[in-house]
Amino acid sequence: MSPDDAIEMADLKRLLATARLVTLTGIGGTGKTRLALQAAAALVDDFADGAWFVDLAPIVDPALVAQAAASAMGVAEQPGRTLAATLAEHLRGKRALVVLDNCEHVIEAAAALAAELVRSTADVRVLATSREALGVAGEANYAVSTLSVPEVGAAVATAADLQALTQY
Repeated sequence: MSPDDAIEMADLKRLLATARLVTLTGIGGTGKTRLALQAAAALVDDFADGAWFVDLAPIVDPALVAQAAASAMGVAEQPGRTLAATLAEHLRGKRALVVLDNCEHVIEAAAALAAELVRSTADVRVLATSREALGVAGEANYAVSTLSVPEVGAAVATAADLQALTQY
């Protein structure tokens, strides 16, 4: 882990300790998903009831956001209830982390699900990744900086030079 990664992780751990919803924002390719996965792996022991990764990238229809979360958590629909309410009921009383990845193209549905989970549970944290904030009350936004690159014209002549490139 590079020094920049360590700083981001420390910042993210502090945010998740105080905010119920944290959104990692930044342009595409900045490493939002990578950082979210690293954070979930590093913090999984803090969430006695588990951590779930919900990949929203393949979702085209916003109406399927809650279904993607239910599928990731193994939660079945209940007649007469919205799926978001069913998920919230499933998580009520649990200490868990839900990672909603790639929210930008279904942002309203992702925001509604995140808001429902935060509003209806006491010890669930939501970590979202998106090109923009979800706009949910109480949301903490963490801007992920662009990835660093080597100096223009930097030569790669040795194995050490190649190893140094892994930091970019």
